[in-house]
Amino acid sequence: MDLTRDRRFGPVVLSLVLVSLVLASVPGSAAAQEWSIRFDGRVQWVAGQLMVVDSDFGSSITVDLLRVPQGEYSGLTTGDRVTIIGVVRNGNPRVRGRSVLRTETQAP
Repeated sequence: MDLTRDRRFGPVVLSLVLVSLVLASVPGSAAAQEWSIRFDGRVQWVAGQLMVVDSDFGSSITVDLLRVPQGEYSGLTTGDRVTIIGVVRNGNPRVRGRSVLRTETQAP
């Protein structure tokens, strides 16, 4: 029996094809594309809602401060030690900050 030519199964086959196409075109969930990150470093600069931190592993990292309470980063100056907690998303080089923790100042 040819299911594609039988009138009873035509709508079923068409529905299955459409559902398959829709499911194939849906990107992965946001959780699958987002990773938590925590790192230590020294503040290079802060301007508005952006901060650049020289991380302890040798890279300068831009941190988006939009979701960080302002009290956590106000008053930070160049060279202050911080711990950054945030998330990284696919395709975005910035860390979306969640928290900025001031850490003890150590001798350079």
